[in-house]
Amino acid sequence: MEPLHKQILKCLRQEEVFAVVTIMTHNGSTPRTSGSKMIVLNDRTIYGTIGGGLVEALIIDASLDMIFKKKCQIKEFTLNKKLKDGLDMVCGGDLTVLIETFVQSSDNTINLNSALESVFNALIAMEKTGEKGFIVSKIKGFSKSEFTTDKCLIHHDGAITGNSLSIPKPVIETIQSGRFAGCSPVIYNHKLGEYIIEPVLPRDTIYIFGAGHVGFQLAKIADFTGFQVVITDDRKEFANRQRFPHARAVRVINNFNNAFDTLTINENSYIVILTRGHLYDQTVLGLSLKTKAAYIGMIGSDGKRKQIYAHLKKKGISDKTLDNVYSPIGIEIHSETPAEIAVSIISQIIKTRAEK
Repeated sequence: MEPLHKQILKCLRQEEVFAVVTIMTHNGSTPRTSGSKMIVLNDRTIYGTIGGGLVEALIIDASLDMIFKKKCQIKEFTLNKKLKDGLDMVCGGDLTVLIETFVQSSDNTINLNSALESVFNALIAMEKTGEKGFIVSKIKGFSKSEFTTDKCLIHHDGAITGNSLSIPKPVIETIQSGRFAGCSPVIYNHKLGEYIIEPVLPRDTIYIFGAGHVGFQLAKIADFTGFQVVITDDRKEFANRQRFPHARAVRVINNFNNAFDTLTINENSYIVILTRGHLYDQTVLGLSLKTKAAYIGMIGSDGKRKQIYAHLKKKGISDKTLDNVYSPIGIEIHSETPAEIAVSIISQIIKTRAEK
C-alpha cells in the first residue's frame, strides 16, 4: 500500500489541485479514528479514506469548496440519524477534520515550492527509517474560520525541513520537550499565533522470521493493510528483494542466534515466528521475549508449543511471560493454505493493535 505522503508528493510535482483531510478528533462511534487521512482531488478522486459513506461524501464536498476558495478549514461533523443511516451505523459520534488545500497560485494556501516538496520527501524518508518527528503548520488567519498555513517538519534531533522562519523558537522548544505525545493533530497557541502540531509516528512494523510460503503471503497482506514489513531468514533464495519488493528490509542471516542484531523492537513492533525448524523457532521466541514487542506469535501445533515452552521454562522463562505468546498463531478460521493462514495472523495482529 502506497503511503499518502508519496501520493501528496506526486500531486505537488504534477501541480495537481487537491486537499488533504485529517481527522483531528473523534468521539462516539465513528468509522475512522484521529489521525486518519484522505486526499481529495479537484475531480473528486480520492486516495485513502476517513470512513466512507455519507459523511465522507460531505467532507469531499467541503474539501472542493476549500479548493475553490484556496483556503483551509477545521470543520465539525455530527453523525446524526441521517449520517448514521448513510454509514449503516447504530451509534452516533462526532468528527473534527482539518481540510488543507494545496493550490498553485500567487496567493496559494501552501507555497508549492522546493521547500514544501522537501518536507514530504523528508516524511517519506522518515517512514522508511522509522524516525519520529512533527509536522508544524502555522495558521495564517484564525482556526475558527477559513485560513492558510505555512508548513515545516521538525525531526527528532531538532533539525528542521521546510519553512522554519514562521515557527518561533519557543514553539520548537515546546515540541521537543515531549508535550505532544499523542497521535492526533492538535492546535497549540503561542502568544497571538496558532500552530497545528501533527506527530509523525513510525508505522507499525511486522517482523517476519521465516521467508517461506506463509511468510511470503503474510508480507503481501501486511503491506496491503498498512504495516511495514521486515523479513529475516537464513536462506537467500527465499529472503530476497524479488520475493519481497515492498518490504522495508530483507535480511539474510547466518545464525538465528543473531536474528535480532541491528533491529529496534518497540511497542509498535509485531513479531511473527515462521522459521523452517522447531529449534530455530525456539531460538527466535526466546530472543523475542526479551523485547518490548506488542505482539509475539509462533506458528505450530499444540504439541510443538508445549515442547518449546518446556525447554524455555528450564531456562528460567516464566509461565506468565509465555502466556503472552500467541501460539498456535492466528485467529481460528479453520485456515489451511498459506494465504488463509496469513489472513488469520494479520487479523489477530490487527485485533491486538486495536485493543492496546
